[in-house]
Amino acid sequence: MADNGTTDAPEQERTVPCPPCRGTGRIVSRLGGSASTVTCPWCEGTGVLIPGHDAQRRHKGSKPGGGDDGPAAA
Repeated sequence: MADNGTTDAPEQERTVPCPPCRGTGRIVSRLGGSASTVTCPWCEGTGVLIPGHDAQRRHKGSKPGGGDDGPAAA
């Protein structure tokens, strides 16, 4: 391999598997009592760690009782 002088390229391309879902993009939620498989909110289903991503961002500042896209919003 030829060295083109760029040392930061491999670091930018490196991906880290999402720890909560172990890189699958799906997690098991027991919200409501029964287990169901849902998209991982930490990696948005990609399976790759998103640096600085806040999985609870959509719930911050919302009215008590949940987010804006829940069943009660209908």
